[in-house]
Amino acid sequence: MSKTLTVNVKRVIAGAPAKVYEAWMDPKQACNPWSYGKPASMEAKVGKPFFMVMGSAGAHFGRILKLLKGKQLQFTWMSRYTRGLESTVTVDFKKHAAGTLMTLRHTGLPNDSFGRAHIAGWGDFLGMMEGHFARK
Repeated sequence: MSKTLTVNVKRVIAGAPAKVYEAWMDPKQACNPWSYGKPASMEAKVGKPFFMVMGSAGAHFGRILKLLKGKQLQFTWMSRYTRGLESTVTVDFKKHAAGTLMTLRHTGLPNDSFGRAHIAGWGDFLGMMEGHFARK
């Protein structure tokens, strides 16, 4: 059994890639991890760190690695659920007939129940994004 796990989550969002990207990056929109955590410290610039406390899941932090507006973002992700490992999250926003295909890939997670908890966690956030645009 591999020591690390990769999580892949996809959703088709009923909005243009640029709009979906903007909503994902805006902590004022209740459809992304930055809005869920508090107090959230997040500046959307490459190299900048972020920090948030996500309810009973505790502190989550990392740094922004890549920002390609409307196309892709990449950041590191650490919490007790990564067992202190610095994992990497890449989110792609691609044009789709019904709006945007949003694909989240989280690599370097521990291959245990803590790492597998990210499957539901990221699925919830992409589901929130899907619901956010379905209401528009």
